[in-house]
Amino acid sequence: MTDSKIHGWAPTLSVPDFKAVEGVLLELERHLTLRTYLDGYELSSANTDAWIALRVNKVATGAVRKGSLTNVARWFSFIEANHPEIKGEIKAAQAKAKEKRATASKAGGSYNIGLKNTENSVVTRFPPEPSGYLHIGHAKAAFLNDYFAHEAFDGKLIVRFDDTNPAREKQEFQDSILEDLQLLGIKPDRITYTSDYSQQLYNICERMIAAGNAYADDTDPNVQKEERRIRLPSKRRDRPAAESLAIFKEMKDGTDFGKKHCIRARITFDSTNGAMRDPVVYRFPKFKSEDGEEPISLPHHRTGWEWNIYPTYDFACPVVDSIEGVTHALRTTEYADRNAQYQWFLETLGPRPVQL
Repeated sequence: MTDSKIHGWAPTLSVPDFKAVEGVLLELERHLTLRTYLDGYELSSANTDAWIALRVNKVATGAVRKGSLTNVARWFSFIEANHPEIKGEIKAAQAKAKEKRATASKAGGSYNIGLKNTENSVVTRFPPEPSGYLHIGHAKAAFLNDYFAHEAFDGKLIVRFDDTNPAREKQEFQDSILEDLQLLGIKPDRITYTSDYSQQLYNICERMIAAGNAYADDTDPNVQKEERRIRLPSKRRDRPAAESLAIFKEMKDGTDFGKKHCIRARITFDSTNGAMRDPVVYRFPKFKSEDGEEPISLPHHRTGWEWNIYPTYDFACPVVDSIEGVTHALRTTEYADRNAQYQWFLETLGPRPVQL
C-alpha cells in the first residue's frame, strides 16, 4: 500500500455520504487485518487525519458502530484510548469545518437554512412516534436537527417520543429508534416523552374549552370529515363551554357517552387552509375492525391505564415544544399548511413562542 493511497483515505472519510465512504471503510478493514496503525508503529499524520475525518463524520461513524467493520472499530478505539491528545485536534477540525460551512452558506452552497434569533440559544427537537422503525425520512429530520443543535450552533437536541396513540405504539419501536440514532452518531441531550405532560396537556385543554376556544363534538367521523371538506360548521360548534367541560370529564373517565365525543379547537370552519378548520385536539385511540374504527380505552406502553384519552400531535407538539424550551421547530414541507395552526395554538394558549 503506497503512502499516497493511505493519506488519500481521510478526504473521502470526511464526505457525509455512505456510498462515498463505504468503499474506503472496506479498504481500511482489509488493511488493518494485521496492523495496529495505518502505517508504521506510532501515531502518524495519516492515522490522525483518517481518525479525525471518521470521528467528525456521523455517517462514517454510524457505519463503524454497526459492528461489521471489526478491524476499523478496533483501530478507532485504540487510537482514542492511547492518544488522548488527538481530541484537541478534533476541536480544531470542527472549528475549521464550521467556518467552512459558514462561508459556503454565505455563498449559497450549504443546506444551512439560516436560522433566525439564535443569539441566546438554540434548542431543536426530533419528535418521532414510536409506531414503527426508523426510516429514511426520520433519519433526514434527525440529522438536520442534530446539525443545527450541535454543529452549526453550540445548542441542545431533544429527542421526544410523541407517544399519544397506544393503538399503534410499542416499547419495541421506541428502543429500536434510540438504538438506530446511536448507530447514526446522533446523541440527544435529553430524551423526553409527550406522555410525561399528560396532566398539563389535559389542564390546558380544559382552559381552552372554558375560554370558548374548543368544544366537545359527537358528529359521526365520516360526516365530520365531509363537513370539514366543504367548509361547514359542526352542529356542536356553539355548544356551551360548561357542557363541553362536563363531556371532556366523561371522556377522561372513559364512559360510553364520553367515547362518542372528541374535542375540537374552535379556530374557523371555512378557512382556505384545511388545517385550520376546527382540528381535533383530544380523542380516544381507534381500534380497526371489519366494521370500521371504534374508539376504545387501551393501556399505554409507558403509563398503563392512567389515561383513556390522548392529545393529537398537532395540539401537543407546539405546547410541549414551548414547555421544554425548544427555540426552533424545524418542520419539513409536509407541515407547511399546519404551521399556521401551530402558531394559533401558541398565540391562543399564551406559552413561550417557538421559531418555525
